[in-house]
Formats: sequence, structure tokens, C-alpha cells
Amino acid sequence: MSPRRVDLELTARRREALIKAGYAEILEKGLHATTIDSVVARASSSKGGALHYFRSKEDLFYAVLEWLLSELTHSLDQVAASQESPRERLTAELELLFHSAEVNRKLYLVLFDFVTLGARHDRFRTLFHDFFVRCRKRDVQTISEGINLQEFRRVRPEDAAATIRALVDGYCLQWLMESGDVPVEVFRDRCGAVLGAYLLRQ
Repeated sequence: MSPRRVDLELTARRREALIKAGYAEILEKGLHATTIDSVVARASSSKGGALHYFRSKEDLFYAVLEWLLSELTHSLDQVAASQESPRERLTAELELLFHSAEVNRKLYLVLFDFVTLGARHDRFRTLFHDFFVRCRKRDVQTISEGINLQEFRRVRPEDAAATIRALVDGYCLQWLMESGDVPVEVFRDRCGAVLGAYLLRQ
């Protein structure tokens, strides 16, 4: 292995460590209280090293959101690529998005923190936009297959795909605002029931 290759791998590991430390800091403290110094301390790095990878706190935040959405997209792509029926894939997608109370709460605490940046800054809005576009394309394919196989009734796949995303995010937001004693599965099942009434053939 060449020295150049080792340097590239070390660079990638250090950058990823800072991104994951940034995610942990945002989860614990929120965006506004997270600083380069706190991320550096959590990652056991140096401020000079962090600024080598990220010129500003905004650049670090961008990398954290990009990593988070990439991880979620990869998991959803795996579900979509399975050999299960369209109806089973859609069920599996809901299971993934409403995965568990702890994981789901962490994910949405950070994501909804980033929504404020997405609403105000184009570079963050573009990340969210591209993520939602990919979600809709994935769901359009699943729904179109389901319609062709007569698992779903005839609806406009584009409208159904947008509805899925709206329901998932809306129910997750409602659950996040609950006191904590309502299981996330309650909102997952509500989401599934609404989608079932909308998509399933009667």
C-alpha cells in the first residue's frame, strides 16, 4: 500500500470522526450551542485539524447533514432493492422510518434542528430537496409496480409518493412532541392505516 493511499484513508477517518462528533454534539446540545471547540474536544482532535477539513462551523454542519441524509438514503435504497412485493417493501419502509423510539427520536431531533437552516440557507435547503426528490422517485417506483401488480388501486404515483413522505414526517413530528409515554409504534400504525386506506384495493 502506498503512503499516499494511507494518507487518504487517514484523512477520511479523521473527517468522519469530526462529522460523527458533530452529530453527537448537535444531538446533545442543539445546533446553536454546538461549537467547533466542543466538536474538536469530543473527537479528540485539534482545532487546526478541524479547520483543515471544515473552513467554518457552517461547513461542518453541512457535512453532518449530508452524512445523515446519506445514511438514511442508503438504508431506504436497500429496502427498495429487496425482492419483496411492493406492498411488503412499503411496509418495510415504514418499519425503517419508525424504527425504534430511541433511534427515531435521535434522528428527528437532529433533522428538525436542521430544518431551520434548510428554510433559511440555500445550501442546506438543496440537501433536503435532493433527499426528498430521491424519496419520491423511490416510492413512485414502488407504487407504480404495486399498481401494475394490482396490489394498489390506481392513483397518481407522484401524488402518492409525496403523501407518504408528508405522512411519515408529520406523524414523526407529532410523536416527537408527545410527552414520551406514547410508543412510536402508535404513530407508525396510524400512518400505515391511512396509507392502507389510500392505496390498497377495496
